[in-house]
Amino acid sequence: MKKKIRLLCFVIVYLFANSIGGQIALAASEDDNLGYVVSLVQPKSQIDPNKSYFYIQTEPGIEQDLEVRIKSTKKENVKIKISATDAFTGDSGTIEYTDKKEKLGETLQNPVSSLVKIDTPEITIGNFEEKKVMVRLTPPKEHYEGVKMGALVFKLDVGEKSSGVATEFAYRTGFLISESGDEFNNGQTLELTSAKAAIKRGKKMVLANLKNPEPKVLEDLNITAMMVRKGTDNVIKQKTVQNYSMAPNSQFDFEMDWGIENLPSGTYTLKLEAENGNKEWNLSKDFTISNKEAKEMNEQSVFKIVTPMWIKIVTVIMAFITMMSGVITIVRRKKWEKRWKKLRLKKKKKNKKK
Repeated sequence: MKKKIRLLCFVIVYLFANSIGGQIALAASEDDNLGYVVSLVQPKSQIDPNKSYFYIQTEPGIEQDLEVRIKSTKKENVKIKISATDAFTGDSGTIEYTDKKEKLGETLQNPVSSLVKIDTPEITIGNFEEKKVMVRLTPPKEHYEGVKMGALVFKLDVGEKSSGVATEFAYRTGFLISESGDEFNNGQTLELTSAKAAIKRGKKMVLANLKNPEPKVLEDLNITAMMVRKGTDNVIKQKTVQNYSMAPNSQFDFEMDWGIENLPSGTYTLKLEAENGNKEWNLSKDFTISNKEAKEMNEQSVFKIVTPMWIKIVTVIMAFITMMSGVITIVRRKKWEKRWKKLRLKKKKKNKKK
């Protein structure tokens, strides 16, 4: 009897949990370090209800109000700043988010951050309470293809430390919108727009600028880049990476680190082979490194072999000592040879007299 009662209770709890789960998609697990959890209330316009982030279907110019719930997980008050950011492709071939417009691709029009407005961009919660935040989405009046990609950021405001450096703790959840509701991760276009040598983060690098001009994610990219002397097959530098992803309408610099070796001048061809299981690309771009550019970059790089002065001085002294030792040895040898000759002559004269 007790087993049946327990089973019945379990079924009731399961059904109740599922009925709530269909209405709210959990966007963050409980984290006592942050002091809050975030959940998104899925609207009717949610394209894929299995996604734990907003993936909203829009109509030109028609506004939507989206609901987010933030719940405190501790008694003490926490202050949270809420904002919308845009997706871009980071240097390591990952999709990242930023509020800096200069990082966005030139083909990106009406980014997510320009279409989203938070009604209460700063809230304070505590003592395990829950607050509702409304997000106003106003899509462009003009038709757009593919998807627009960004994120909602819930940043814990911890103020500034005495050093003046602020520590940032934040949770981000994806935010995608689309008119068609089609797949967003089946990009088909990859462009190599330029190749050049440059100093980046203090390192000598050859940079290949790659662009995804489509309003879709280009993912699972396996890339091999080879730098050769122009007109030859002599590979001077090569780099292979796997599982790179590019945000819609974005570009990034594929980096070939030159290390501590001096960067040579000359005219080169950068050959790039890429594939993602659906499509293959063979791209190339010529570029030139002048003598002046190579010299300046080799001098400016912080990653190079620098010989301390004391080693140079010791090396010169040791070389001098070695040279003098050699000279002394040669002089002594010649003296000994002369002495041996004199001794031999004396012996010969004595033998003749006998």
